[in-house]
Amino acid sequence: MSIQSEVPVASEAYERAARRRFRATLDNVGTLAEPLLDLGPPNALARSLSQRFHVHPQHTDMHDLDREPLPSFCPGPWATITAFEILEHLMNPLFVLDGCREVLQPGGALILTVPRRHPWEWLFGKSTEHFHEFAADELRWLLDKAGFEIVRWREVNTSELGPGVRPLLRRLFRNLIFVACRRH
Repeated sequence: MSIQSEVPVASEAYERAARRRFRATLDNVGTLAEPLLDLGPPNALARSLSQRFHVHPQHTDMHDLDREPLPSFCPGPWATITAFEILEHLMNPLFVLDGCREVLQPGGALILTVPRRHPWEWLFGKSTEHFHEFAADELRWLLDKAGFEIVRWREVNTSELGPGVRPLLRRLFRNLIFVACRRH
């Protein structure tokens, strides 16, 4: 099983958090053009995207996005590529973004979400499942280096308010970055 496969719901709290992230993502998407490629295997968010926007995404399935060039197995051209909560799991997100640029049709859109690196990471820690969590300036630099122009940028908070100091502090900071961009 690859790191990009669907994560089993470990708890009710995890399921609630996933629903909040999915809702925030779907609320920011706008319109989608087909053909649409969704990075990763079929998953709950892609199913929700399909139902809400009446699109039929194709997936990269279990291909190892860190090692296999995207054009070798999903040559496109694609009108839209989505990468929801994928880049943080990759060793080399630039490799994947370069592949996305290569297979997008002119004027095509890349839409992605990533966890925002917390400014006080030392206090909250980093997910053990993530190779990367991105500060806003790092993600902007990465997208520019890969040849993308940012069209829409949103930072949202999907944290649940619960008892204790840590949940209260988490609620004060945006933890998810949503980006829509196109090829330069």
